[in-house]
Amino acid sequence: MFRDATRIALIATAFSCTTDSPAGAPARETLPNGAVLVRYPDLPAIDSVGPEVTEVHVDLQFGSREGDDPNLTFGRIQGIQAGSDGTIYVLDGQPDDVRVFSPDGEYLRTIVRRGEGPGETTGASGILLSGDTLLWMNDRRGVIGVDPNGEEVRRFKRLAYDPAYYWSGAFDNYGRYWIGAYHADEERSGDLTRASAGPHTETYLRYYKSYDLSTEAIDSVPLGERVTQTYLFDIGGGGLGIMDIPFVSSDVTAVRPAGGFWHSGNTAYRITRSSEQGDTLVVIEAALPALPVTPEERSAYMDRTVDRQPGQRSAAERAAAVIADFKPIFHSFFVDDEDRLWARRTTRNGAYPFYDLFSEAGDYLGSVRLGFPPARGSRVWVRHGNLYTWVVDELDVQYVVRAPLS
Repeated sequence: MFRDATRIALIATAFSCTTDSPAGAPARETLPNGAVLVRYPDLPAIDSVGPEVTEVHVDLQFGSREGDDPNLTFGRIQGIQAGSDGTIYVLDGQPDDVRVFSPDGEYLRTIVRRGEGPGETTGASGILLSGDTLLWMNDRRGVIGVDPNGEEVRRFKRLAYDPAYYWSGAFDNYGRYWIGAYHADEERSGDLTRASAGPHTETYLRYYKSYDLSTEAIDSVPLGERVTQTYLFDIGGGGLGIMDIPFVSSDVTAVRPAGGFWHSGNTAYRITRSSEQGDTLVVIEAALPALPVTPEERSAYMDRTVDRQPGQRSAAERAAAVIADFKPIFHSFFVDDEDRLWARRTTRNGAYPFYDLFSEAGDYLGSVRLGFPPARGSRVWVRHGNLYTWVVDELDVQYVVRAPLS
């Protein structure tokens, strides 16, 4: 059995949260609507080093390659949370359970198992820890809250279908649950024919729905439009196949627990903080260029597409031709438990994730680069001064990891 629950030497620089911007003093101005525009003359490049960039490294890793202790074997990690005492909660979507580990990575207990009874799951896609007393799960039957022993405390219906592989819902500081939703601006056509082959664009209305845990009131906040692009190709017999187009720009959004949203149009370094009423409060700008899409990336896209769609090399080449020249500037946003925005920039292939951090006022707090390769498609959570995610080994075995921020 391979098992690693030891502490690895920390090789991280001090993580600073001062409001003094190492990227240079920003220009601040008040816009006609009262919003504050914060424009930075420069921010660190994604491959830069220096006092403004903290590289974080793993100090705890646990998991098992073999099954001598099944409690240390993870099949499909879909959520990691941590309490103020360092207790770690892991949702494994393969056995459908939530396991609890000590701050040293030792297995303590399993508090949620697969089933249809109270406090059980029939397919959870994420967990969120509220304080140290309530763990929420996004289950197919609804959003379920359990106490540290796994006893069900609360349950409510899901507000919207969440297509994300990982739960994208959030709870704010006012006892409300938020989840993003989309609505087609017009009915999707069921009459697509061979003449429809080629680039295909659809527009959706974006909004966030909220549920008040106290009053059970449901509300929604519109957030503009989302445009998706795919490529349709003729598969014969009057049928059409579909190919995803990479690097399509789309809005990136994060809910602020203190209220409102962070979002970006994703084609330029421009981040907006807005209220629930849609009023713009803060705008962050920086003159940073987007990364170009390389010929190698277009070629790799064609190869992957042909692997999935054998015999469609010609269609894959046509689809590759409509890929944008530049990548979106941002990959994703999230807000940590100290109300800091983590704006993950799009990086070059093979580069580790890189984040810029901002306060609610738009103050640049430094940048963070992961000093290790997270699992492909994994998520990151930051709680109580530590970053949590997971990694895989050469056999694709999953391991939970923790990386201190200071």
